[in-house]
Formats: sequence, C-alpha cells, structure tokens
Amino acid sequence: MGDGVDQPAAKAALLKAYPGLFTISGNVLTWTDGTTMVWNDDKARDADALLESPDIEDMFRYVYPRAAEGALVPAEDFDPGRIRNEPFFEKLYGASAAEVGKHIANVKWLPKLGEKTVQVTRIFGINDRLGKVSAALEAMPAELSRYGLKPGGGFVWRPIAGTDRLSVHSFGAAFDINVGFSDYWYNNRNKTNPKAHIPFKNRIPLEIVELFEKNGFIWGGRWYHYDTMHFEYRPELLLYKESG
Repeated sequence: MGDGVDQPAAKAALLKAYPGLFTISGNVLTWTDGTTMVWNDDKARDADALLESPDIEDMFRYVYPRAAEGALVPAEDFDPGRIRNEPFFEKLYGASAAEVGKHIANVKWLPKLGEKTVQVTRIFGINDRLGKVSAALEAMPAELSRYGLKPGGGFVWRPIAGTDRLSVHSFGAAFDINVGFSDYWYNNRNKTNPKAHIPFKNRIPLEIVELFEKNGFIWGGRWYHYDTMHFEYRPELLLYKESG
C-alpha cells in the first residue's frame, strides 16, 4: 500500500542492523529457527493503530532525522522509532524478564564523574556501545557532561506508562540520561483536550544526541510524543536514513 516506505531500503536496513538472524523474501520474514512473520499485512492504520498493532514494515513509516540535521520541532504524530512490532523485539531480546535477564550486563556510567552502574543487554554489544557513549561524554566539558549525571537507568521489565505495550527498557535496549533535564510529552499535554497540539520542549543538546547515534541509538527527542531523556538501540532506523 502507499504508505511511503521504501521497501527495498527498509528491508536492507533491517537485515544489516541485525545480521544473520533472519531472511526476508517477498512479504515474509523468516528467522533462523523457522519462525515466520509477515513483513507487511497491508492494513491501513491511523497514528494510534501504528503504535498499538504495527506490522514490521510500519516501523519504517517515518524517517528518523539525525542530530546533524539540527534542531527540529516534530510534526504532529511524527514518531520515528516509537512504532515497534513487539513480537519482533521479543524475538531479538527475549519474551520475558527472565529471558532478557540472561543477557543483562552492568555498565559503569561516567565512572570518572562518580556516577553509578546501569544495566543493559549484551546482545548486539549494546553494553559496549553504551560504554563508548559514557567514555565520550565524560571527556566532554562539564557544561555537556552534566547531562549524563543522575541517569534514569536502563533495563526494567515494564509497560510504557498508560499502555499495555512493553517499553524498550524491558529488552535492556534503552537508556535514560539525566532525569533533571528531561521533558516528556505526557506532562505537557492539554489535560482537558487530548487532541490538542502538544508543545515541544527540549533541554538536551544535540552534541549528546550525536554521541548516542554514532553507537546505534536513536533519540526520543525526535518524536512529536517526545521523551527527551530516552535513547534506544535502533540501528535499522539510522541505516534506513542512510539508504533513503
């Protein structure tokens, strides 16, 4: 259907992001254990349905803008990366807290600045990638490294607030930086009119965002429904941007 997704580029990005785990032939994604998933079920979905029940192809509905594109105010319902096919991620990381927990590793976050240990998954080397972000961030001037202090943390098996959908934190593939500089759409919404425009707010410098992107993470500050302390490992969206 005409949803604007570049099909060959999206498939190539997904295969490159998670190599050796599955193949994609036509409209079927096949995992190495024989499990199959539909790539595109050809169903029309509005913004709410894209969040609640997307197919795999829907995850590429919006092109993620990198930090290099500068400060942007996301258009209404523009949420690149917020659309997630949950069975796909359960297959990548585990479908329960116990399964995910087998792969969780400790990462010393900003150790030279006296910060704490956080937990993320070892899968895809996410723990090492976060360690590289930490090392680069603590080498920055204090006016930038302070945005990494008092982090919100990594692995927690939980739903997204107010929904039944699993947070990417459940898979150990997300990390929240300094809570004190966080802006979250839900706190700034019009409480009497849910359909009213949500004003965009952000205090996280793009220099910080760029460090995460270099290591495969996207930023929740690129979403209309923004979560500016939030970063999650989504290399397929960064690769798709390069392909598009």
